[in-house]
Amino acid sequence: MTNILLDIQGMSCSHCVMRVQKALSAVPGVKEAQVTLQPAKARVECDGSVATAQALADAVAKAGYSASVAG
Repeated sequence: MTNILLDIQGMSCSHCVMRVQKALSAVPGVKEAQVTLQPAKARVECDGSVATAQALADAVAKAGYSASVAG
């Protein structure tokens, strides 16, 4: 399993957190997604050969937010 940490932009409330978490959890290969509002981050435990950072960022974008790999 791989852990990917993402910075999330555009979240402003707990509803946003739930939308992002749901979007990340729906990506194939994701075992668990934990999203926090402050700081606006997501920690995703996944099968790195299936769920890539780009696939996770794309899922967040489809939910109406943006994400980048935390660095």
